[in-house]
Amino acid sequence: MTITPKSRLLPRLALAVLAVGAALAAALFFKTPPPPVATGLGVVEQELPAKRNGEEILALVSSSAAHAVSGKALTGGVAHVRKAPGDAVRWVALGDLLAQAQRDSADPRYYDLAEMTYLQALEIAPQSAAAMAGMAWVTGGRHAFAASIRWAEQALALDAGNAAAVGILGDAEVELGDYDKAFEHYQRMMDLRPDLSSWSRGAHLLWLTGESDQAVALMARAIKAGAPAAENTAWCRANLATMLFHRGALDAAEQVLAPALAAASRNTHLLLAAGKIATARAEFPAARQQYLRILEAGPNHEALAALGDLSAREGDADAAEKYYAQVETLHAAGGLHDHMQMAKFYADHDRNLVAALRLAEQHKLTRNVLEADVLAWVYFKNGDLAHAAEAMQRALSRNTPDSEMHFHAGMIAAAAGDRVAAQQHLQQALGYNPQFSVLLAPVAVKTLDQLASAPAAVDAGPENKAPALP
Repeated sequence: MTITPKSRLLPRLALAVLAVGAALAAALFFKTPPPPVATGLGVVEQELPAKRNGEEILALVSSSAAHAVSGKALTGGVAHVRKAPGDAVRWVALGDLLAQAQRDSADPRYYDLAEMTYLQALEIAPQSAAAMAGMAWVTGGRHAFAASIRWAEQALALDAGNAAAVGILGDAEVELGDYDKAFEHYQRMMDLRPDLSSWSRGAHLLWLTGESDQAVALMARAIKAGAPAAENTAWCRANLATMLFHRGALDAAEQVLAPALAAASRNTHLLLAAGKIATARAEFPAARQQYLRILEAGPNHEALAALGDLSAREGDADAAEKYYAQVETLHAAGGLHDHMQMAKFYADHDRNLVAALRLAEQHKLTRNVLEADVLAWVYFKNGDLAHAAEAMQRALSRNTPDSEMHFHAGMIAAAAGDRVAAQQHLQQALGYNPQFSVLLAPVAVKTLDQLASAPAAVDAGPENKAPALP
């Protein structure tokens, strides 16, 4: 049965989201470096890691294993390659282990290591479809989607049944906001390989496009199916818990996470979800503990920002500033490939708004609803209500059930003097989850009170754009 954007119930419970499914890493490789990537804002040269020989690569992977959740597997993978360093299949297998380490930790440094191993495999076997699959995953993870698509298409030219490459095409289309094409590729991936990888992708796409009931059901099916790597199932649990969090169903979200937390999972996505739920319950020490566990493995943007927000909420401005400064340091060091995430951080915290605008406008034509939401928020914080309203219209086009998105829409409408729309969006944000953000939910409540008591339309002056965040 075919799945289309107009028929999203997914009778086979197919379709899939970009993170876990890339698990089996698909990719494409040209014997020469890939062409420059056209971004819409000019051409960006594709940057490859410095050329290293096989033993240098293995030494780097070995040193990373001590800090990886799957460190034992990485150590074994290195030993396996050393027994036959001329075997491309073994290099690909090591690259796939590094891809798994990245998914476990969200540490972007594993992209570099994985890329080195896949390129080494391609030095040995230039027609290795599996190594090409790995390269497509790497470039997609770095948000070089044009390169990821081109590599995935070349991989499929060599192996039309490469399910991972099909999924990566869908992942890139999701990120670029081409949701109809993403539905097609995720359906095809499900037909080729109905499993956790394809189902979890579909669940995420369904949620993005407003089909939250089907999304929850499909992600539950993915969890039940399981995966060879336990951390991939943990990722699905984190994603399902986040969907439930957006519904305000905190008890159900906790139950989804419980098995993995009881097994002492160190999966970054799982711990972030647990911290978010604990924060919504006002269990701040427990939330802080989850975020600090993430930092044991290295710096993490979301954990650092969340710890800063908790400190701000507790009135400890000095501690909050230290955490926020670490987020900026991480970004400056190149540890964050997602510029929109950094733009949102700046806008949320009224920091460096000119830089936020510069980062966000790299995606000013985006069709991705989450990126359009951030773009609107950044425009709003920079006082550009006209562009904020236009971007927000794109963000709301798919009825994504996201509290923050409606919060942003409400604040923009309030600043523009549209009290009715402002009240509707702010009430919807709080209706989804009254505790959707430790800093922003109180702003939503305060703004609704102001709107209710205002005798006329809210003044669009700068002082009413939003109560200042700590």
